[in-house]
Amino acid sequence: MSVRHVAEHWQGRPTFAVIDLDALATNVQTLRKHIRPEAKLMSVVKANGYGHGAVPVAEVALANGADGVAVATVDEGAQLRKAGITAQILVMGPMGAAERDRAVGMDMTIVMSDIGFASGLAKVVRMHQRKEPLKVHLKIDTGMRRFGVTPDAVVESARAIMTHPELELEGVMTHLACADEVDPASAHEQVRVFRQCMQMLKDAGIDIPIQHVANSATTVQFPEYHGNMVRPGLAMYGVRPAPHIPLPGEPGVMKQILTIYSMVTRVIPLGIGDRVGYGGTWEAKVAGRGALVPIGYADGYLRSLSSKGWMTISNERANVIGRVCMDQTILQLPDDLPARTRQRVVIIGNGTSETPGAPTLQDLAEACGTIPHELMTGMAPRLPKLYVQGGELVAVHDLDGYRRV
Repeated sequence: MSVRHVAEHWQGRPTFAVIDLDALATNVQTLRKHIRPEAKLMSVVKANGYGHGAVPVAEVALANGADGVAVATVDEGAQLRKAGITAQILVMGPMGAAERDRAVGMDMTIVMSDIGFASGLAKVVRMHQRKEPLKVHLKIDTGMRRFGVTPDAVVESARAIMTHPELELEGVMTHLACADEVDPASAHEQVRVFRQCMQMLKDAGIDIPIQHVANSATTVQFPEYHGNMVRPGLAMYGVRPAPHIPLPGEPGVMKQILTIYSMVTRVIPLGIGDRVGYGGTWEAKVAGRGALVPIGYADGYLRSLSSKGWMTISNERANVIGRVCMDQTILQLPDDLPARTRQRVVIIGNGTSETPGAPTLQDLAEACGTIPHELMTGMAPRLPKLYVQGGELVAVHDLDGYRRV
């Protein structure tokens, strides 16, 4: 049974996403083979698993070669712990003082850069009477000018952490701002600064076991920068970090794990001069037909796709016409396409023969001037997610919550 077969037999809301857990497993396995055997694979599942569902994504990633999972917030880490995830959880974003108790109580590994934060964190660790110190990672700002200590403060910051026996400085990290650009000069410069910081720590007699800089783009195209841990996000979901960066493995081995389907709910006759949607921004120049599809920007189908996006019906392209509404979108039907209500529509294809001609996440991102990340993370809670494994529907996540079936 295929992903498409599961979609054809779904009895819930006519607009829904299918998450291919077998494809996710293959993607993680491929990334695992791509990196050095001794390097750790930290799968990034922040932003609800890039919109796909953090819990099922984390479970599959950990079962297929990931050593831990990374999130952006304490709340995201807590969601995983409550779901039974026992592996290491790396919280990569800054946190407030009030969040420390929860993070320590749920044994999260904390990324930090504020020297003053260390003493407060150590105090919380003592309150919890942990038998072992809490692992922390020091982040360095090597040029992105976001979260992290400046290079000249690296040694002082590391020493400040190490004065607290309640804390274990397990790792040091940075994030590359331009690793997905055609010109790699900026990435190379950031790595140079990072390595310079590592030498400063070594000269000060400070040995930190884990050093990591590699996001998806770096993991895929710069094996010399893998260090002893990598943090792939986008690539794990089967999307290229940039159009010019191919994914590892043989062509077609790694693939996009997301497909979004819907159906035609009305076939609309369009006469010459008829205008479509809010503002009447699209006008029919010849007589034709439109198709109403129940998806809109409240589901995560961006309004910027108005008159730019497309979907497929019976493997034929049907362009979006007029403005994308909150809940509905109208397509222009090709003249030679027989159309009827309840006919299947592919909104986002996975780039395989299962969804020929349908736009991928990358296609739609390029059409409206954004990146696949925004489309993925923008999937709304009301958009049902169907999890498929071994050709069978194994779980559903909709407004009734997450449940295995």
